[in-house]
Amino acid sequence: MVHCRWLTGVLLFAPLGIVLLGCGSESGPKLVPVSGNVTVDDKPLTAGIVHFAPDVEKGNSARIDALSPVRDGKYNLLTQGILQRDNGPGAPLGWYKAYLVFPEAGTPGWSFPMSIHPRYMSAAKSTASVEVVENPQPGAYDIKFTSK
Repeated sequence: MVHCRWLTGVLLFAPLGIVLLGCGSESGPKLVPVSGNVTVDDKPLTAGIVHFAPDVEKGNSARIDALSPVRDGKYNLLTQGILQRDNGPGAPLGWYKAYLVFPEAGTPGWSFPMSIHPRYMSAAKSTASVEVVENPQPGAYDIKFTSK
């Protein structure tokens, strides 16, 4: 009788143990450092937020949001995915569309910078494309926007 209860317990709880072990062993996508300069008409962007949206047309179907504040023309991306394990500095490999977002006027610590062409204010319209790679060339992540 004791053996039956033991066997029943093992059969009931073994799948739970396997599931828990499986959850702990998964890791998120590999994130690589992404930083660079942001310019508008060849002048450093003074303030704003640069976003990298996965470019589905170029095969990137990642479900992440990679962004960074821009200060004095410089940025360092952070990724936020659906799952906690997908979060961290950098971005997964692949193609992205870069676009800009600006805090509302009057937000403390922010001032609306220079004029930006409206196409760079959304992922759907942006023509700024960046490929995140394992070993980028110097300046590979520099983004050049225009006002016209």
